[in-house]
Amino acid sequence: MLNLKHLEPDKIILIGASTGGPGHINKILAALKPEFNATIIIAQHMGNDYIPSFIKQLNSVCYHDVSPVVSQKILLPSHIYVCSLLTSINIHSEGLTFLQNNYTESDYNYDVNYNPDIDYLYRSAAKIARQVSFLGIILTGIGSDGANGCKSLSEMGGECIAESETSAIVDGMPRQARKIVPNIEILPLNEIIIKINQFGRAHV
Repeated sequence: MLNLKHLEPDKIILIGASTGGPGHINKILAALKPEFNATIIIAQHMGNDYIPSFIKQLNSVCYHDVSPVVSQKILLPSHIYVCSLLTSINIHSEGLTFLQNNYTESDYNYDVNYNPDIDYLYRSAAKIARQVSFLGIILTGIGSDGANGCKSLSEMGGECIAESETSAIVDGMPRQARKIVPNIEILPLNEIIIKINQFGRAHV
């Protein structure tokens, strides 16, 4: 039987973004305090070939380690992960681990439109939202990816934020999230940064 009482990490921030996202994410990570102790998982729409340079850029502005998602890797507090493909979070006997599926695999039935798929990540988080505190954020982007997953996470008790129209470069994704998630909080980027630091502050 798994001991969920002391599951680590116990606080996870999910960030979903598309068009305009890299610059916003860069600002978010640059503003993290050294004592920040939550885990961050980033789902930024982009081709796999661009992810290594994106991670390198984020590492240059951040106190905390930024690395790519690797299947079966155990999640650590105060670490930042950048996902691709179909990434999910799962409870394992040693803690929380990632599972990453390639779109060509035949062991799932899911309509995939984006790399990475934000809805897929958020829906996996919703399944364990009773054991882990989640803050799900939908930033700037074209389309609607992330809104349905954000709704699922909210329904299971996760806290959710949609970027406001005033700071989103493209308001498609956050607008759809605001539309279908009843209790979602709406904040501009500067206030999202404050909220992230508050959520991930060190335990006292």
